[in-house]
Amino acid sequence: MFTRIKLIACILTSFIVVAVANAAQPAAPLRIAVAYAPKTLSPSLATDAAAARLLQLTHPALLEWGPGYQPVGRVAQGCTQPAPTTVQCTLRPGLPYTNGRPVTAGSIKLWLEQLQANPRSPLATPLKGVTITSPTPQTLTFTLPQPTLTFLATLVDIPLADPAAPGHGAGPYQLQQLDALGNVTLTTRQPGLPPALEFLYVPDATTRMLKLKKGEVDVVLDDLTPELFTWAKSHGYAATATPGTSYTYLGFNFNNRYLSNPAVRQAIALALNRPQLRRYLLAGLAAPAGSLLPPGHPAAWEAPEEPTDPFTAEGLLDEAYLMQGPDGSRFTLTLLTSTDGFIQRLSQAIRQQLEAVGIAVRLRPTEWASFYDAVKKGQFDMVLLTWTGEQQPAFYHSVFNSTQVPPVGFNRGRFKNTTVDALTSQILTSPTPQAQIETTLHLQHLLADIRPYLPLYRRAHTLVSQPNVTGCSVPPSGAYTGLLTCRRP
Repeated sequence: MFTRIKLIACILTSFIVVAVANAAQPAAPLRIAVAYAPKTLSPSLATDAAAARLLQLTHPALLEWGPGYQPVGRVAQGCTQPAPTTVQCTLRPGLPYTNGRPVTAGSIKLWLEQLQANPRSPLATPLKGVTITSPTPQTLTFTLPQPTLTFLATLVDIPLADPAAPGHGAGPYQLQQLDALGNVTLTTRQPGLPPALEFLYVPDATTRMLKLKKGEVDVVLDDLTPELFTWAKSHGYAATATPGTSYTYLGFNFNNRYLSNPAVRQAIALALNRPQLRRYLLAGLAAPAGSLLPPGHPAAWEAPEEPTDPFTAEGLLDEAYLMQGPDGSRFTLTLLTSTDGFIQRLSQAIRQQLEAVGIAVRLRPTEWASFYDAVKKGQFDMVLLTWTGEQQPAFYHSVFNSTQVPPVGFNRGRFKNTTVDALTSQILTSPTPQAQIETTLHLQHLLADIRPYLPLYRRAHTLVSQPNVTGCSVPPSGAYTGLLTCRRP
């Protein structure tokens, strides 16, 4: 009898040990393969899309975009503009930074004043001249230097951080590691969320899918070719595509003597067969991009694409006295691109179409960090770039006003036009929402004629996951917030 009791006790002890051991094991991280790595995750300096999406998880802003592209509360319960030069925000109660310190109006005030005083921060410009006060621990007041309707939109784009420890934000996740290869690990203590998110930088799309097939990653996010997306669906992986708000374009450097000529830019627009590029390179996973603003925005005007007409394009170049030489070329332009495989195929197709009208194109594929640095410094003739997110009218000032050359803003092509300067400034100071919409529509019609950008497409966002990973989504903006609903047994 004693022996039997002892045996049962040993068995129960074994079960308890195994149960405790299993409970002690941390849940496996959710591993996501992505095409781009952040250059920095400093909330005061980051400007690239990969960093912005990660900072939404670690350093969310006071506001975010809600239905109808209206700003709604995020860290703040909400913000109002009771007067043209006054904005007031009320914070959510009891919200902490990831280091446990409370989020207060005073700490946010100090952080925003640090940004204002930082000449290297691109966030200093929208805060220039703004006086910030914290009447109570839960309320912020912004006094603007002049009447403007765009300041609430500004508050959507500014990541918030603990001023004493900027690595800590008010999001559900905290940065654990950003390694030399560009891989990022985020961790959280909040129940109901994936305990860790590992973003693995894998620039080649085929390699990302091979890692999924081998079980090395759980999710492959975005930048898949139609062939790889179709393969995933046919092999039992969960695959979804969401129409996106991103805007991929061919950018021009106006310091280039050829591209500063309107006839050359028009000829390029006529020479490119954009429907063909979308059909054969992005079958079913892209749409035309006629406006920087997201589809459905009240101020968006979808500019029609120029019809493909190489014959007229050649005539324009002849009239500009840019004649073909003995080798058939009129002049040579360098096209700066990333090393992404799909972008390489796209750039080769663009080169072929432009060379058909006598414009020689020298491709310059560049590793991401060097590519982004060259873009900011304006070291290109033409460049393939994508704006992501859900842009608002004030964004036109950042990208086309002549005062917004990096590092101040995003006028990377060094574009200058006095009428555009006036209109983009007027967007910031419009007295009513309707006046702002009318100015933005007027500006878009003008830009369609000037062509500082040549829009190519809006690419759908794709997400492919292991069959046992459910609940993941990707919003039209491409934000990583859709990963918070991922679940795994």
